[in-house]
Amino acid sequence: MQLPGIQYWFRVMALWIFATAVNSAPPAQLIEAKNLNSDATLARQANIPIVLLFSQQHCPFCHQIKQEILGPMIIAGDYRGEILIREIFIDPGVQVIDFEGKNTVARTFANRYDVNLTPTLLFLGPDGRELSERILGIQTVDMFFYYVDQSIKQAITELSRSQVKNG
Repeated sequence: MQLPGIQYWFRVMALWIFATAVNSAPPAQLIEAKNLNSDATLARQANIPIVLLFSQQHCPFCHQIKQEILGPMIIAGDYRGEILIREIFIDPGVQVIDFEGKNTVARTFANRYDVNLTPTLLFLGPDGRELSERILGIQTVDMFFYYVDQSIKQAITELSRSQVKNG
């Protein structure tokens, strides 16, 4: 019986290093919504909807949706140039500039949209209007990407329709 050669062990070691690096890589970071008025201007110029994640720092389901759904979606380039993704933290003391350009408490802003649960995903037009059905919480991870994908497609379609009506 012949023992594996040095090339074999080199390949095994290289695969192990690669697997370790991939599994320990940090998830893609969502951009925190600090100025929705500016974000709305970007979305309006590009004619794209805004996907807004309402989140909290100590919400395990919020971390799960970022790590297992939105992060991989960003890394893969899904919807690049078709949507603007932002995260708004509704923890105490967090401030945000709303769609009208007014500084407000993030929790108060969430109340305007009747957001009482995190994570909540809204699919908004540049005017702040909801374009498709919101997603509350995280149901089954296996189907969650499908629900997000469908809501994004609906938001893109609805935004295009409203542009045709108003244009």
